[in-house]
Amino acid sequence: MTAFKRNKLVYFYIYFIIQVIFIYVNVYLPVYFFNVLKVNRFELAFIQIFAYLPLFIRPFVAVYIDKKNPTLKPLIIICSIGSLVSFLFFIFSLNNLVIFGVFLGINFACASIIKVAVDKIIVEISPDEKQKDRNALYMQLGGISGAILPNILFIIIFTDLHSLSTWNLFFLIGVLTVFPVIFITLSLNFQPKSLKDVQNLTEKESRKKSIILMSIILFLFYSERIFEYPAEPWILNKYGEEYFTLLAIFVAILIIINALGLVLAGFFSHKFDRINILIISSFGYGILLIIAPFTDMITFFILFGIMQIFSAFIVINLIALMIKYSQNKVTRYQIMAAFAILSMVIFVPLGTFLSALIATEILIIFAGVLKLVSIIPILFLRDKSETDCAS
Repeated sequence: MTAFKRNKLVYFYIYFIIQVIFIYVNVYLPVYFFNVLKVNRFELAFIQIFAYLPLFIRPFVAVYIDKKNPTLKPLIIICSIGSLVSFLFFIFSLNNLVIFGVFLGINFACASIIKVAVDKIIVEISPDEKQKDRNALYMQLGGISGAILPNILFIIIFTDLHSLSTWNLFFLIGVLTVFPVIFITLSLNFQPKSLKDVQNLTEKESRKKSIILMSIILFLFYSERIFEYPAEPWILNKYGEEYFTLLAIFVAILIIINALGLVLAGFFSHKFDRINILIISSFGYGILLIIAPFTDMITFFILFGIMQIFSAFIVINLIALMIKYSQNKVTRYQIMAAFAILSMVIFVPLGTFLSALIATEILIIFAGVLKLVSIIPILFLRDKSETDCAS
C-alpha cells in the first residue's frame, strides 16, 4: 500500500473513532443518564459546561502548528492514546458526574488536537474544488462508519433498556473498538510543507469578511445541539420505551441516509453554486425541523430522513468553503471551527438545563428557527464571494 493510500486509511479511521465516541456521548449516554440513572439534569448541565471548554484548544493548537510547522505524527499518536485512555475512564465513571466530566474534557482536548492535525493535512492536500469535496467526503464517510457501529451493537445486544450489565458490555465493546487507534496511527506518513512554501501559497490578502460570515454561519448551524441530549429520551418518552430498539434502528438508518447524501454532495457540489446549495439546504432543514415535533412517529422519522440529505449538502459545502477561505492556513480554518465549538459549548449544556424546565418540542423549534436565520449571513457571503471573484 502506498503512503498516500495508507494516510487516507489513517484519516478515515481517526474520524471513525471520533464519531464512535461522539455517538456514545451524544446518543446513548443521554438515554443512560436520563432513563436509567435518572441523573439531576441541572448538575449534568453544569458539568457539561466545563467538559466542553477544552474544545477551545483547537485555535491555539492551530496557531502553534502554522507557526512551528512540527512533525504531526508524534502529536497524533500521543493524543490517540490520550483519547483511548480518557474514553475508558469516563465511560466507566458515569455514576460520578465530576470524574466523568474531567475525563470527558480530556477526551475532547485530545480529539481536538487530532482533528487540528488532520485538518492541517487535509487543507494542504486540497488544491482545487473537486479535491476539497472529495477530501471532505472521505473524512465524513469515516465519521459515518463510526456512527453506525454503536447503533448496530445496541440493536444486537440490548433486550432490556434498564439492564446495567448490558450497558456495561455495550460500553466495553466501544472501548475495544477504539483500541486499535494506537497501532493505526503508527503507519501515518506525512511531510508538511515548509513554512516558505506555505507563505508563498498565502500571499493573497486574507478574506476577513468571508471568515467572519462563515464563523457566524457555523455558530448558527451547530445551534441544533440544543436538543442533542434531550432528544433520544424525549423520543422514548413520547412514543414509548418499548421502541428503544426501533430508535437504534432509526438512528442507524438516518446515518446511512446521511452517508448517501454525503456521497451525492461530495461528487456533485463543486459543479453548482455553493451559496445556492447552502441557502436551499438550510431553508429545507429549518422548516422540517420546526414541523417534525408535531407529527406522528412515522412522519417524524421520514422528515428527519429528508433532513439528513440537507445536512449532508450543508456539511460538505461548509467544509469546502472553510478550506477555500483558510488559504492553506489551518489557523484560519480553526478560527472558523471555533465558532462551531462555541455553539456546542453554549447550546449543549443549555439544552440539558432547559429540558428540565420546558418541553423538548420548544428546543427543537428554536433550533429550526436559528437554522433559518443562518440564511442571512449566507446571503452576505454570496455578495462577498462575488466581490472577490470580480476583483
